[in-house]
Amino acid sequence: MEKLESKRKIKKAVVLAGGLGTRFLPGTLVVAKELFPIMGKPVMLYLFDELSKAGITDVLIVGNKLKEESIKSFINPPQEYLDKVEMDGKLANLKEYNDIMTKFNSVTYINQEIGAELFNVHTGGNTEVRGSSIAILAVKNWANGDPFMVLNGDDFCYYMNDRSASAEVMNIFEQTGDYVVYGKEVPRDKIYKYSSMVIGNPVANGKGFKMSDIIEKPAPGTEPSNIMGFARYIFTADVFDEILNSSPRQNGEFCITDVISNVAKQGRVSTCIFDGKYFDCGSYLGFQMAGNYLLAQNESDRKTLEEEMKNLFALYNVKDKSNKE
Repeated sequence: MEKLESKRKIKKAVVLAGGLGTRFLPGTLVVAKELFPIMGKPVMLYLFDELSKAGITDVLIVGNKLKEESIKSFINPPQEYLDKVEMDGKLANLKEYNDIMTKFNSVTYINQEIGAELFNVHTGGNTEVRGSSIAILAVKNWANGDPFMVLNGDDFCYYMNDRSASAEVMNIFEQTGDYVVYGKEVPRDKIYKYSSMVIGNPVANGKGFKMSDIIEKPAPGTEPSNIMGFARYIFTADVFDEILNSSPRQNGEFCITDVISNVAKQGRVSTCIFDGKYFDCGSYLGFQMAGNYLLAQNESDRKTLEEEMKNLFALYNVKDKSNKE
């Protein structure tokens, strides 16, 4: 039993950061969107903080060649810059960053193009392949047969009581050994924009559920539930074979949701439902809302924010009324 439990301990996590962030141009010409600061703290550092609280010791960031320089600078800040910060007496501003990053044994970076190379070696082809599955395939050698967690670099899950969203997903895996997909309730009339899970019996002492399928962007009215799947995920090493044996969509992309759907139909996927605050920081609105939400945690700032927002909406209400007249 002890040996089985040790195989279900997750120590590795993958952060997907391969998107170009075109919605944030021209800002993403300079820095990866996953490094945009919220309250002075990069989105990715919030993820790292969450992972450290869950006991993750090794992290791999999967990006693209255009983001490599900025992400590597985040992992290993240039010594020249650190020397300048120290000379200016500002090292205290890096305390939180250092406290978080030193909790990991290793933080490394690779380009997602490695996944395409592995796919072409397997198929004997020489074609351009893309999609979330190909980005995950890139971590095969790094995973080295171990189970691992996958997070989207711009998905921000927040609990006010300092709980770790990653720890919740890991707990389901430790008890079931299944792939695990985080679930979140959304309004049923909005689920067609995302994915919809087919939910089954409770698992892990009622903390999770079996998932028998997941439907990507179901037609309105056909959705099996109002629970969408989103990163975080946990996979075992067989996911790489599942990816290599999967088929692309009509747009040519290899989507990890299709792999999960296939494995779910075999009875090997579970889910748990996130009940904290979620922000899609890959969108203007999600990014802005995350900042406002964190700002409001301080009572003094909350009162100021509330007053400023009232003034802002009052201004727009006057403009709207004037335009109508």
